[in-house]
Amino acid sequence: MLAHLTIEQTNEDAAFGFSREALAEMANQAGVVYGLNNDRLEKLTTELMLSKQIEIARGKSPGRGNDSGCDLLFAAANTKAPVVGDDGYIDYKNLNLINNAAVGQPLAKKIAATVGEPGKSVTGNDIPGIPGKDRALPKGKNTAISSDNPDLLIATKEGAITFANNVVSIDSVYKLNSDVSIATGNIDFVGSLQISGGVKSGFKVKADGNVEIGKNIEDAEVISGGSVVAKGGFVGSGKGIIEAKEDVFVKYVENQQIEAGHDINIGGGAMNANIVAGNAVFFKGLKAIIVGGSVTAHNLIETNTIGSEMGTPTLVRVGYSPAIMRAIQELEVKLKQLEKDEGKIKQALYSLVRLELDNRLSPKQKEALEQLRAHSLEIPNLKNTYEEQKKDFLGKLKENKTAKIVVKGNVYPGAIIQVGLLKKEINKLIGSCAFGIIRDQIVITSHA
Repeated sequence: MLAHLTIEQTNEDAAFGFSREALAEMANQAGVVYGLNNDRLEKLTTELMLSKQIEIARGKSPGRGNDSGCDLLFAAANTKAPVVGDDGYIDYKNLNLINNAAVGQPLAKKIAATVGEPGKSVTGNDIPGIPGKDRALPKGKNTAISSDNPDLLIATKEGAITFANNVVSIDSVYKLNSDVSIATGNIDFVGSLQISGGVKSGFKVKADGNVEIGKNIEDAEVISGGSVVAKGGFVGSGKGIIEAKEDVFVKYVENQQIEAGHDINIGGGAMNANIVAGNAVFFKGLKAIIVGGSVTAHNLIETNTIGSEMGTPTLVRVGYSPAIMRAIQELEVKLKQLEKDEGKIKQALYSLVRLELDNRLSPKQKEALEQLRAHSLEIPNLKNTYEEQKKDFLGKLKENKTAKIVVKGNVYPGAIIQVGLLKKEINKLIGSCAFGIIRDQIVITSHA
């Protein structure tokens, strides 16, 4: 990469008489054809330096290419910017705090390393450029290299995307060390949530997995594809709701609504709340009381007290399915509409048939008459179908003969006990009892 020239005086009388061109020619003859320093050669013609190695040519070093990198295919840094609608409305409750990932979602794409520019030696030989270092994709927990593309990192599990210490990971459990409030916005996560604080009024928490909340839930919405565990209470003005496909655990509830696909466990009491469980509702402890509102379960309700000395109306029911009742009500609405339609069709048919008898029907009226006749034939079939469906649903409500309500303490006057479709209003104090159904009647038995 370097060429040096050494000048020796062979005798005392010898004189230096070489031009720059002559020195360059000598270098060329010696094989030095690239990188000659002509300024230095020119200087040697006037400032003679004897018996020293003088650099007269320098080659070009090969360049080093860029190391490989990667493009992150998600927002690595959350700015918690509010959503701005098309109308200019700024939604400060939706800050997109969590980057959710789906299975197979691309997370990072490799940028290939490059090769540096080639160099050249003083003898004119090309020197290949130096390639940059190849760095692996930032593979972390629950991520993998795509089998279809070795330069693509994908998610292998649903969860929150995190990027820390130059590693991309997917966490199936997202931990929030604060309240859900204006600082975080609404939370929507494909995995499970652990919230150390509470949920403030007006905010929504939604997770496909379980939700654990460390403090109180106010007038907020908590929706879970698994279970909800609230270590605090659930209190507000009646605008809050907890929905879980599996179980719900809460310390106490007041004025709010809870719906669970399986069990609901309440560590204290429920006041003016609306509670619905697919299996059972358990009230535990000395403060296990139901006052006001309604509590519904398919199979079992256990509590210490129902109602109050003030005679507060309190509905407690088992063997009852709100979903089935809604279906029955929808069928009843459809049946009433069919009756109305049937009356209208009869009137219209009467008018058109009279015109038909007088041969005064227009082509459009003939078409309308045919359609009305077809509809009139369909209505009885539809009515029969709806009636059969209603009958089936009513039968399902009567099927649960083992549903019961167990009260370890007192049931106060003003309470309404319902088993299936049967209701019983309590008009005197009853202690330590169980309510069930025998031969289509509500029976009260003692409970030790």
